Amino acid sequence: MHLATLERRPAAAILHEVGASRVLLCGKSLIADPTGAIFWPSENTLIVSDLHLSNCTYLDGHDVVLPPYDTVSSFEKLEEALDRYDPERVVALGNSFDGLPACGLGPHQRDWLQDMMEDREWFWVTGEDAEGLPAGIGGQVVPQLVLSGIKFRAHAVRAPVANEIAGGLHPVAQVAQYGHVIRGRCFVTNGMRLIMPSVGNYSAGQNVLSSTLDPYLAQGALFVWFLTQNRVFPIAPPQLIDDAAAA
Repeated sequence: MHLATLERRPAAAILHEVGASRVLLCGKSLIADPTGAIFWPSENTLIVSDLHLSNCTYLDGHDVVLPPYDTVSSFEKLEEALDRYDPERVVALGNSFDGLPACGLGPHQRDWLQDMMEDREWFWVTGEDAEGLPAGIGGQVVPQLVLSGIKFRAHAVRAPVANEIAGGLHPVAQVAQYGHVIRGRCFVTNGMRLIMPSVGNYSAGQNVLSSTLDPYLAQGALFVWFLTQNRVFPIAPPQLIDDAAAA
């Protein structure tokens, strides 16, 4: 579903059809997508975080045998979001390649990525101390990025800030559903900064109620959008379950 379609049809109908949800951040209207991406319609920009491409290759190299599902899954989610919104610009936050050389992606995967990047402005927001990308990947590597007053960071800074979208923390939420506790990726914001979920399946998750996230989110109310069953659901804070209660 491309941008022209988004502009012609009522927003509520579109969001319901694709399982997405509207998110407001510092007056900016964003779309939280079931893939874990954010689409910013007014900037025609897609934001993803922590793709962890070739994460399974990395684990395999450390005697942890896992099939290469994470790279394929990340590519499929990224491609789905690109097909849905057809953005002119893509901002990829955080850990995209796990520090691997170009051989960490096979020829098919490299071609797949190049096809998705074609004719798009593409930013890899990697932070100040991150390693460079594998050779020949393309796109612009930047430590941080500012678009229309919103600052994009690979990892949220440990300070009360506004107008920030960040990766690196891999937020997850736990909720009770039909007598069972369900844990899954989520978007979380305090209204001033938004922390993105990881797209990579093997990324460790941090419960949004964990004290570890207090330096990033404690300055305001907590707003959570939970990813489950190919949809994005807003979750009220009383519905959230911490790790101790779920144990």
